[in-house]
Amino acid sequence: MEKNYPQQSGINAILLDAFNYWNRTISFQVMYSLLYFSLFFLGYFYLFRYFGLWDEFAQYQDLARTDFPAFNQKMQEIAQLPQTRNFALAVFGLFALINPLNVGFYKIYRKLDLKEKPQMNDLFAGYLGFDFFKFFGFYLFWMIIFTYANSLLILGIVWVFITLFSIPLMFFMDVKTFEGIGLTIKGLKRDFVTILISVIVALLFSLSGILLFGFGFLFTFPFWNAVIYSLYKNYYHENEGNLKQI
Repeated sequence: MEKNYPQQSGINAILLDAFNYWNRTISFQVMYSLLYFSLFFLGYFYLFRYFGLWDEFAQYQDLARTDFPAFNQKMQEIAQLPQTRNFALAVFGLFALINPLNVGFYKIYRKLDLKEKPQMNDLFAGYLGFDFFKFFGFYLFWMIIFTYANSLLILGIVWVFITLFSIPLMFFMDVKTFEGIGLTIKGLKRDFVTILISVIVALLFSLSGILLFGFGFLFTFPFWNAVIYSLYKNYYHENEGNLKQI
């Protein structure tokens, strides 16, 4: 696939580009957020009951009001149960099942670049054919590594950065997981400061919706994807599978 767009440079241009994508896709973002959080919480509580953890927790919930140290001790005991470990693995699978929704935004942004009208079903681009298994596998792998790496905060942050462009690279260039990580690292080496500041702004803006009576989060949460796409478009040649010369 060969697509060339005018290269931008500088943090301001990248963020303005991202805000433009975000502003033009508000309806898609609300639908995404509603789907994402509804599916996650429904799936989470279903699994919590399925593995019997709800019943385990209910036995000791009164202790939370009368004897919190004893309650905390019981929670630690529950955390060691085999079904708790199975529950954690199932949540990894739930995360991997839901997150291909992110892929749809990259298709939507590309349609805007091509002056095409995006459709709501474009949100499900990550679930089509073999691509679903590719993205499901990536997100499952990503979540497992992140969980263990996050025990040391700095490693969790490193993992986020070295996989930052993996999904658009896999979607547009059809690269493998480790190829995507390698290309992401090359991009980070080329212009880490710009990428770092853009990611910080993306994180702050995505979370800022919580301040708008909570429901504003439905609008701002997906902004992260717009920033990643804007950065990706700025740094990569799809026809060559390498970095643009800056």
